[in-house]
Amino acid sequence: MDPAFGLVKKRQLPKLMACMTQNSIENFRNKALFSLDTIDAKGIRRRKLPLHECLILELRESGFFETSDYLQNLIYDNIQILAQDDIGIVIDIREKENFLEHICAGLQKAERERDKDNKKKECLEFLKLAMYYSEMGKGILWLAEKFFLASIAVGSHYLVDGGRQKACCKYHYASFLLDKFPDADPEESFEIFTEVRDSAIGKDWVLFEDESEIKDDVPNSVFAATVLQLHRVLLQKARMIRNEDPAKSERLSRLAERRAKDATDTPKIAEAIIEIGISQLTMNNLNNALRTFKKAFKIYSESKDIHGMCETNMHLAAVMQKIGDNEAAAKYLTEMGALAMEHGLRKHLGRALHLLGELHLRRERPDLGTQHLAEAFTCFMGYLVQDVGKKEGSTLKNTAILPTDLDVIYESDETEKFVEEAEQSRVMMAVSRGQELMASYFNQIKDAGSCVVAVIKIIEWKLSKAGWWVDQDHHRLIPCSCSVHHRSPLDVLRFQLPPSFVDDYNMESHSEGFSLLNRTSTTENIQTLRSSYIRM
Repeated sequence: MDPAFGLVKKRQLPKLMACMTQNSIENFRNKALFSLDTIDAKGIRRRKLPLHECLILELRESGFFETSDYLQNLIYDNIQILAQDDIGIVIDIREKENFLEHICAGLQKAERERDKDNKKKECLEFLKLAMYYSEMGKGILWLAEKFFLASIAVGSHYLVDGGRQKACCKYHYASFLLDKFPDADPEESFEIFTEVRDSAIGKDWVLFEDESEIKDDVPNSVFAATVLQLHRVLLQKARMIRNEDPAKSERLSRLAERRAKDATDTPKIAEAIIEIGISQLTMNNLNNALRTFKKAFKIYSESKDIHGMCETNMHLAAVMQKIGDNEAAAKYLTEMGALAMEHGLRKHLGRALHLLGELHLRRERPDLGTQHLAEAFTCFMGYLVQDVGKKEGSTLKNTAILPTDLDVIYESDETEKFVEEAEQSRVMMAVSRGQELMASYFNQIKDAGSCVVAVIKIIEWKLSKAGWWVDQDHHRLIPCSCSVHHRSPLDVLRFQLPPSFVDDYNMESHSEGFSLLNRTSTTENIQTLRSSYIRM
């Protein structure tokens, strides 16, 4: 019944569903059954057990007993490493299903090649696994090292090629240790590279058989690639011990130079020569260091390597500065800055400006040092400084403008910032500016004997740290009889008069006050002024 009108509403018919016959219901049931996923014994096991246990059982059931045992040993080693990991960086491969599947597939391929007695392909399968997991992050490097050692062990039994495959595996393993553990002692890598070099002398072994694996920065020769890595290790060891034992550092650098000559790599030769010169400079052997750096500069000049020329000029300036020839040091640094600016090398330009600033600071010219260090900071940070001579309508992409006359032309949207170098320049700029103010403070103390304003500035600095190098407005109101200021108390009074009062005075007013203020140029006028006041 409708409560508003008291009428009985008509009953609504229920919604009818489509009638289904017994045959249609049976067809629907069969279709639903066939659409269900089929789960065999393998699928049921994977639902009930962890994946690594399932994989170990499946490998045994498929006949890959060695692969199953190897995977079980890897998981056991992983558990031991996890127990010793204090920072939580090691990856648990039991939780990485994609890693487990990939490892099992690679190990099965290796075992198939072993069954065929194909040692080379078995070794390559382990090497592929090692190279793959060496690029997967720090937490999985332990697994890559396992596969590297396995590939070396298998390659040791393949002697048909004279030991080339074993040498390649050892080269990749030593490179892995050197690249992924830069803070570790490179002695182990050095020994492995030395062994590979000794076995590859006089042999034309190629490092990569597949052309797609050849890298531009690595020569496709086992001997050449190995001696370049030895050059790298020797220079690394030389830099590590340069401060403690510069003589040994020089010997290692000379050995690195010979390794670079074995590979006929000119830039590497020059790099080793520069390291020899730095070691000689550390030992204060200045004449030999000068000849060494000039030799490196000649090599870089012949190869037109601008980076190397800039770096060598920097070291030559350091030698000349130690000798005491500051003019020659400034000349080398200026040439370095000119080369860098000509070729758009902002980092080298900033270094040249920074070193010029430090040189002027040591020569007790902090005014020039502050300017160069400010320009170095500008250059390192990539700020674009607008030239004064440009039109007002011209705009620059970077809006940061520092108080310097340097006009650096780098108009890229994403300018790289050398923050660490810029911070060093900023600190040295503050030191240089402090040296400037220190000289100004000494001059202020010297002037304080005869200047009242200088005395007031020093007192204000001591009491409230107000800068003595800044002229405040109230300093104009301090009477001072020194040769610089030459202000009497009445001059100060005249400064404080309102402008209208001064204008009336300039119109030659004959009032008594103006006549009194006008008679203050000499001592007699002051006495007359005093006597006139007494009469009043």
